[in-house]
Amino acid sequence: MSSVRAPRVAEQLTVDELVRYGPLGRAQMLVGEDLGRRVSRVALVSELDQIRSHGPGTVVVLSATLGHGAWMVESALRLAWERSASCLVSPAEAGPTSATAQLATRMRLPVFAVGEDPAAYALELAAVVASPEAARARLAARCAELFTERSSPRGILGVINAEVPGVTAALLLPDGHLLAGQSAAARAEHQVRVEVPGPDGRRWADLVAGLAAPPAPTWAESVRLILRLARAPLTTSVARERVSAVYGAEQARAALAALFARPGGAVEAEPGVDLPGWRLEGRHVAVFLRTDPALEGAGLSPGVVSAWQEVLPDLPLAPWQDGWASWWTEPEIESGQVAAALRRHLSRMRVPVPLSAGVGRAAEGGEGLRASLEQAVLAAGATVRLGHGEVRTFDELGYRALLGTLGQAELAAAARLVLADLLAAPDGPVLVVTLAAVLDCGGSTGRAAARLGLHRNTVLGRVERIRARGVDFDHPDQRLALHLACYALLPELQNGRQAATQQAGQ
Repeated sequence: MSSVRAPRVAEQLTVDELVRYGPLGRAQMLVGEDLGRRVSRVALVSELDQIRSHGPGTVVVLSATLGHGAWMVESALRLAWERSASCLVSPAEAGPTSATAQLATRMRLPVFAVGEDPAAYALELAAVVASPEAARARLAARCAELFTERSSPRGILGVINAEVPGVTAALLLPDGHLLAGQSAAARAEHQVRVEVPGPDGRRWADLVAGLAAPPAPTWAESVRLILRLARAPLTTSVARERVSAVYGAEQARAALAALFARPGGAVEAEPGVDLPGWRLEGRHVAVFLRTDPALEGAGLSPGVVSAWQEVLPDLPLAPWQDGWASWWTEPEIESGQVAAALRRHLSRMRVPVPLSAGVGRAAEGGEGLRASLEQAVLAAGATVRLGHGEVRTFDELGYRALLGTLGQAELAAAARLVLADLLAAPDGPVLVVTLAAVLDCGGSTGRAAARLGLHRNTVLGRVERIRARGVDFDHPDQRLALHLACYALLPELQNGRQAATQQAGQ
């Protein structure tokens, strides 16, 4: 008997690791059950009885003489299973029969076949088992090389999930939202976690590796090293995506400007103007996204456009005026269908700011598209006052869509003056939001309560406090001005609208 043993080490490789970045990767895997078995030594055996002298965790390599008979391979398999061996390696020319493979599957014992000299192969295996740190260093080097070949977070996470044994990896935002990888990593009991900086150097996300079992210290450090190697490619890929989003957004903005700036109002694409994914012919429904006026700014576009592309990759979104524009084009499309789809998509989007949306009417051709987009812009101006995530069609809003134009700073400043007594109340913002709802509902406190999600008595109590502050909204020559003043203030009182729901007991 010739036995090649590796020195005992504090930590041991698994069969799976030997397959992924060790000599077993060159072998033919005939039975791939239970690859998480730990490997403590390698034994080259030339007689069946020699298997009995080896304990659990042994890789049993059959010599060329022992592997010549199928019955001998099956006998070796049974003995290896009895001794809790890690796996069995047989010469390829006399590999296990299908019956032996089925037996190994029932026993959950990994079986491999090699076409190399069994003695030399056993020596190579023993060298790797004796130095798991060197083997894991080769794994880290391989992952680092593969990271450079991937250009997206999903591709980089895919390398970790495919190459690192027993690990599931995920890229998570600080709030726990999954950006890429496998969600199981976030739920794993045993984790290795590293922070990933964004292009600005600040924490952007966490790279998490979930492990199936408690990791030994050096294996945990090996996984942490691989995660750290992935951080720079991830940061680069994020920066690349943001630059691409900015460039694409500006291209789309320029294309829209060229499209709608035709002399005489004709709407048609100019030669050389690229509108990928958009069509001018057919039936259109335009949409327009807006955020709170206080949050608007050019720096928001990359994040909004990227979030949109995650859920609607085939439908471009372009910065336009004080928001973002797009449109659906289908033969039977209707504004109600688009509004319903947009509500679902907005709830899934991970945007840097809260968004609301307006939807125009369905219309034909380029001129109809212009009208639909104008309607969507107007509707979004009114919808943004209703709350975050709200979506309304131009037809749903009716004449209220006109109120979307009342966001000028001068009007808001004047509204704060004329409603100063009401705003000075301890619950002033709540009372303004309630007054707007009552006026929207034609003075009906019951309908206003339903809109605010409150009991009618709560609204009645607030109406009494409003009147006590000198506000008479029943007077015909006061009602319109009050309504306009409320709408001018609503964008800055969104938090007050939420407070109106929370103070239902007052």
